[in-house]
Amino acid sequence: MSRELRALDERCDYLRKTYKSLRAGRQKLHSRMISYLKRGNTVIFSRESLLKQEEALAELDISIDEFILKLEQAENRRLRLRQKLLEHVAAALVLNPATLHDGSETTPPRSPVKAESPSRNERKEVESIKIYADGHVLNLFSDIEHAIGKMCEQAY
Repeated sequence: MSRELRALDERCDYLRKTYKSLRAGRQKLHSRMISYLKRGNTVIFSRESLLKQEEALAELDISIDEFILKLEQAENRRLRLRQKLLEHVAAALVLNPATLHDGSETTPPRSPVKAESPSRNERKEVESIKIYADGHVLNLFSDIEHAIGKMCEQAY
């Protein structure tokens, strides 16, 4: 799954770069067409040439739309894969917590001292959980939290 995730990251980067390149090319072509039209010099820019440029713009628009769709699909696949990988890592940690310590220690760290629990009426909606994991797992949690945040922002 990690290899597939890296491959999806690379694909998303490629699609983003290609999309930006297509947009820049379209803007450049469109600006050139407008500047020729403003001059009003039909000798330099014939009607047939203008028609060809307009067709090129339409083809670029189609390509840009296709790349946006491909990028959205790749991003969605990447988010789903990140979630599956996180679930897999979490399950592996629950089933075998000794792997966290590279075999140097066979028991998990001591649990924090429990403070006096508030009554149910006083309990806040949000509770935190302390996680003992290496940097890779924490980075994965951070990436997923960031992706979920972005999804929530897009929903509004």
